[in-house]
Amino acid sequence: MKVVGIAGSLLPKAYVRRLLEASALELPAPVEFEIWDGLADVPPFEDGLPLPRPVADLCEALSEADGMLVTAPAYSVLPPQLVHTLEWISSQYGGTILLGVPVVVVTACLRPYESMWTQTRLQAHLAAAGASVYCADATLSPALVQFDVTGRITDQVFRTRLRQVLHHLWPASLTGSRA
Repeated sequence: MKVVGIAGSLLPKAYVRRLLEASALELPAPVEFEIWDGLADVPPFEDGLPLPRPVADLCEALSEADGMLVTAPAYSVLPPQLVHTLEWISSQYGGTILLGVPVVVVTACLRPYESMWTQTRLQAHLAAAGASVYCADATLSPALVQFDVTGRITDQVFRTRLRQVLHHLWPASLTGSRA
């Protein structure tokens, strides 16, 4: 069982990257997790152009995966490279790579309502690609310590909610956890 993760930020130490890594720690032990880091190299979608190499690499990784995990900042505007990636994937060039694939979208924000717009936009792009989309959002303050020394999320309520949503990435027969 394999899950591909995408952090919706270009900064290697960005909060959403840490959230992606922490979310991966909540997957059951038999799940193989791979982070796709090609976001910075994805050009805007343009009909008629061949699939860009970074997107082709992502499509290859997704063709071998059973699910996808996306973390994104809760802004009023999605990071452009994330939008470009999803546009390529949902186009005829991306094929049916996400058709029926479970995708979990995790967002973090200061106030509960902030993530709604981000999740709605991501759901629209992913649904256009044929994915089955599930969302979780955390109301987390960047001023507080959100991760322990092992990289796990410290908020137990959010961890429980996150695990419930992540459960959509693996079959019911897969049990156990990395907790």
